[in-house]
Amino acid sequence: MTDKEVTDISKWPGQPDYSYPKLYNRDNNKLIQWGRSAKAGKSKFPNITILQQFKLYLDDNLEGVVRQLPLDLTVTDIIADYLEKFFGYIKIDMTKKGFHNNFEKQARFCLTVPAMWSDKSKQIMREAAIQAGLINSTDHRDRLMLISEPEAAALYCEKTCDKFNMQHGDEFMICDAGGGTVDLIVFRVEMDSNGNRKFRESTKGIGKSCGSTFIDRNFRKHLRKKLKKVIRRSPNGTIEIPDAPLDHMMDIFVDNLKPLFDGTDDLYSDISMGFDLVTKTEPSIGLDEGTMTFTKEEMKKHVFDPVIREVVQLCKDLQKETKSLKAIFMVGGFGSSSYLYSQMEKEFAPEHIRIVQPDRPEMAVSRGAVYFGMYPTKIATRIPRTWYGIEITNIFDPLIDPPEYKITRPDGSIRCDNRFSTYVERGKPLDIDSCISRNYITYYPSHTACTFYASESDTEPRYTISNNTTTIRKVFDFEIPMPPLPNVRPGDPVPLTIKMYFGEVELRVEAVIDDQTYAVVCNFNA
Repeated sequence: MTDKEVTDISKWPGQPDYSYPKLYNRDNNKLIQWGRSAKAGKSKFPNITILQQFKLYLDDNLEGVVRQLPLDLTVTDIIADYLEKFFGYIKIDMTKKGFHNNFEKQARFCLTVPAMWSDKSKQIMREAAIQAGLINSTDHRDRLMLISEPEAAALYCEKTCDKFNMQHGDEFMICDAGGGTVDLIVFRVEMDSNGNRKFRESTKGIGKSCGSTFIDRNFRKHLRKKLKKVIRRSPNGTIEIPDAPLDHMMDIFVDNLKPLFDGTDDLYSDISMGFDLVTKTEPSIGLDEGTMTFTKEEMKKHVFDPVIREVVQLCKDLQKETKSLKAIFMVGGFGSSSYLYSQMEKEFAPEHIRIVQPDRPEMAVSRGAVYFGMYPTKIATRIPRTWYGIEITNIFDPLIDPPEYKITRPDGSIRCDNRFSTYVERGKPLDIDSCISRNYITYYPSHTACTFYASESDTEPRYTISNNTTTIRKVFDFEIPMPPLPNVRPGDPVPLTIKMYFGEVELRVEAVIDDQTYAVVCNFNA
């Protein structure tokens, strides 16, 4: 396949935009409809639950903010349901275009994930892909590759953007602004002797849930506030705003008004027929004969600016960590916003940093994922966002270590329990193919169990238990079963090598026993 043969699927069932709600039957927890038809079907089915923006459930930072999943559904369930329907339509579409039946058996899948996602969230994506039938659990790991969304966007920008003229040593930032999250990553360009570019992550990327979904929430809140002034009160004196006409006006905002807003013109929208209004004209809220005006000033103040400010500040925060930043590429659906572009220009142009919107920025991540599947070594270096390590005992220091961590070994030596032994340093670049290997001695036929810990602290953790200055979390447990070994007796020592790959998007662990390499299953629900 050549670059020119990368094609998009732009027609989706009953779907004029990029929003994918889903409709569940409450009686049996089965997915009834997906896409735009799910919204339309809400009024047709008596006992349903509609889910939207379900990707936010995989953001650990929003735990307790997004509402709890209904119907005893798990995050894996809803992602798998979505992928199954999504993949089913892709197979039908590609068969129409001449691909042979069962072509997917020979396909490599590349799924994109926000750079800010935890290792557990990435594992859930892989489990959901298996549950949805994209791959089998026994397939080679590389049949499904994960790439961070800003990394995929960087590959797209290089391939498609004439303004991508980065030279050796230059840095550029990818601002991947989507519906839920905004991810930032900075790469340094390295040119080899043949003039080919490779990208090395030059500083620890950051991200935040401040995408365009939060603009939608602001608009909904602002719209409700305006409508309360003209909606007729119920007999008990309360003001009730019906969902159906409100949802209709939200669809108009999301599909038509929001993409057009550039901060220079007012917006207009007809009031939906389903509202019981006391008057069709109310100057205090911009209502005139059933048409509501949203002034550019109120749209900035109440709807756009609270979110735009977060995005701009996020970019400013990461800029401080760069040395030679030449350009910021705006990608993602929200990244195509004219108003966001103007505010980024206003902030960064005085510092001679170019703000670039490539062609079709909403396609940057998905197309970049295809390029990554074709050229998986293009990203050469990543920077870990956390410290990773295991628990060990170490020499006890009475001036530093808590007395309750003090243990005495049978040989009389004094040790400190719960010590953090670092495998990966936060912020230190790792080549994508780097392998961290440790040699141990275990005893036949015992299995080997281990727990991995992580911390986002600025300094290296000393202990595997959180304290006032450092937060520690378990990442995963793993157990290495001892295989049958001929000519080895119970109690005999057995050399064991544990290999860990941290430079990839997903963590990977292998064990070597008796010159045989075994894939290790990591339990992220520790």
